[in-house]
Amino acid sequence: MLWKTFRRTALFWTFVLLAAYLVYIYPIQRLTDWLNYPALLNLSTIVGLWMFVAAILWLSFRSSSRLLELILYNWMGIGFVFFCLCFIYDLLRLELALNDYWAAVGILLAGSCVVIYAFATAQRLSCKRLEFHDSRLTGRYRLVQISDVHVGSRSVGLLRNIVATINALHPDLIVITGDFLDAKRVGSQDIAPLKDLRAPVYFSIGNHERYAGLDRVVPMLEDAGVVVLRSQSVNIAELQLIGIDDAEDQGQVRRELGNIDLDQRCFKVLLYHRPLGWDAAVSSGIDLMLCGHTHNGQIFPFNWLVRRQFKKIHGLHTQSNCHLYVSPGTGTWGPAMRLGSRNEVTCIDLSGVG
Repeated sequence: MLWKTFRRTALFWTFVLLAAYLVYIYPIQRLTDWLNYPALLNLSTIVGLWMFVAAILWLSFRSSSRLLELILYNWMGIGFVFFCLCFIYDLLRLELALNDYWAAVGILLAGSCVVIYAFATAQRLSCKRLEFHDSRLTGRYRLVQISDVHVGSRSVGLLRNIVATINALHPDLIVITGDFLDAKRVGSQDIAPLKDLRAPVYFSIGNHERYAGLDRVVPMLEDAGVVVLRSQSVNIAELQLIGIDDAEDQGQVRRELGNIDLDQRCFKVLLYHRPLGWDAAVSSGIDLMLCGHTHNGQIFPFNWLVRRQFKKIHGLHTQSNCHLYVSPGTGTWGPAMRLGSRNEVTCIDLSGVG
């Protein structure tokens, strides 16, 4: 047990130190060098700055400072963009005779444009519409899914915009597939706009709710009028909504579905935060599985890394009679940036055949 804890801690801090250098230090180091100011970042300065950034990151893990998170997380996103551009140029200059000075100028201009675009994209909401038909349905039902809002990383202003967008769609039901909030400092006043929603709200737990503490988060959500489904189901007319808590265990969906009485007369909608366990959903007769978690990578080309962990990171997939929809998320975690992805509110219409 001690060895596993040590190994996990060592891997975590190795990742933090590597990320601290690549995202926060490396772009500045390379650009100052290419702009003919190498003395600005000599070896001792680089090491000192690296250790300083690592210390600030360590402090942020134990702090509830919104300002500190804003600076670190947004710098992280900006640094990631410039890391990608600098790294690509570093590879090119191994084979090609290029002018470092003008390349650095170009990287600064291109990177700034990309960063501005990414920040602007993260402020906009898009609406995705899906439609499913099933012979068991005699009525029409409109569900609206939101996921990964990340109140904490994002402001209450974004949440108000989301609520207004949802109400304009006139849903019968609203479902939230986890990671609605992501900080322990988030209080009832920060999620108060949920009370303005004009349809019943059902919620499945995400990993960030677990990190923030379920003993505090669940009552806070319930006070805002949200029904939290924790390995539970609820029948609403001809629909059965099932919510399962997020877990690292890949067998979570199969195990928990085995403990839930599934109504074969109903169109069954499963809410699960991460896009895992679809095979179990298919074999259990689930009709529609709604997930989030991946953010569709949020900032390109990070989606390539996300795809190594999850086979399906975005969009609609169908197997047998079961549909899986993976939302790209309605908010953002960390930097308020979107590149190659979007903030989405998903409108799902269900009706009978013909």
